[in-house]
Amino acid sequence: MIKVEHLYKGFDGVQVLKDISVEYETGKCNMIIGASGSGKTVLLKNLIGLMTPDSGEISYGDMKMSQMKDKEKKQLRQKIGILFQGSALFDFATVIENVMFPMEFFTDWSPAQRRERAQYCLEKVNVIGSDNKYPNELSGGMQKRVGIARAIALNPEYLFCDEPNSGLDPQTSLRIDELIHDITQGYQITTVVNTHDMNSVMGIGDHILFLADGKLSWEGNKDEILHTDNETLNSFLFSSDLVRKVKEMGMKK
Repeated sequence: MIKVEHLYKGFDGVQVLKDISVEYETGKCNMIIGASGSGKTVLLKNLIGLMTPDSGEISYGDMKMSQMKDKEKKQLRQKIGILFQGSALFDFATVIENVMFPMEFFTDWSPAQRRERAQYCLEKVNVIGSDNKYPNELSGGMQKRVGIARAIALNPEYLFCDEPNSGLDPQTSLRIDELIHDITQGYQITTVVNTHDMNSVMGIGDHILFLADGKLSWEGNKDEILHTDNETLNSFLFSSDLVRKVKEMGMKK
């Protein structure tokens, strides 16, 4: 579980996150949604330690990030897997080398052990026979799968995904969503997904956090979101064809 308490973050006198408190549960796909500039990316970067809050606390289990020493921070990083927007694979490295990369920094495994683990992860995301290919030889969907394989290489307890469906067609996006959901439940990972894709939210959103102007405006699940009376959220949702149609169907019943 990840617990966020009264988080504030600003830049140059402009407050971007304003008193955010939320809990992310294990074994669930926790979605962060909101319009551009709402604070989604800043919240995600604070959660994974790329930014430091101005005030407030982030806890992983019973460990508070503000009280962690360097050794404890390194241990936490080993428990975190990250799927970056655009996959962020190394162009100069092969598929197998990309997946092995975090193992070289955080384990003392032999080259043979690293390769065996990498191949296992690639099989889990259904990337087979592409070990020696380079990222530019793969489709966007296959690159995302390799990115997921790298993210789970160290068997993380926490998985963070930043716009995992960016640039993908609807069918490929659905497969990536299903893969993230299956990994989350199968390995009982605490997964946090920053997304603008309402298809993803309605498909795998076990827990949804809606940010508006840096504040926590609404919190619930994919069933509750269809019946919200939050005007700001409804305005945001009605910009999505999928959610608008579902809501309209519900109104007609």
